Amino acid sequence: MKNSIRRKLMFLFIGGTLFLAGWVMGQHRVTLEKTTVHAVAWTAAEDATPEGLENFKRATEELITTMPGLQRAWVGKLRRPMVVGDITRTHGLVLEFDTVENKVAYSDHPTRVPWAAAWSEVRVPRSTNFDVIGE
Repeated sequence: MKNSIRRKLMFLFIGGTLFLAGWVMGQHRVTLEKTTVHAVAWTAAEDATPEGLENFKRATEELITTMPGLQRAWVGKLRRPMVVGDITRTHGLVLEFDTVENKVAYSDHPTRVPWAAAWSEVRVPRSTNFDVIGE
């Protein structure tokens, strides 16, 4: 009987420790990001096809794996269209870089060429851009 109680206490201790460790690991730290975000509002071309948009998304996924310092990317429709002057922006692109220097280098990086070609297939030229530099 004594052995059974010890065994139950041991499992309770191990289970509690694992639960506590999982809970601690799952907590989000409340901090400000130090990365650089490049945000773009753009207009989809009238003749853009679903296949063309999928090609652009795939090219963006590939860009994440080949562009130094590019950590994450988002591509999608804007929740609400953005009107800038007489142009309505319908889609968004967000690229997150680890440093400002890597964001600057992205503009002339050779892996950007095929990605930009895929993007040009589905958009109207020109876009509304801005960068946010985490401090």
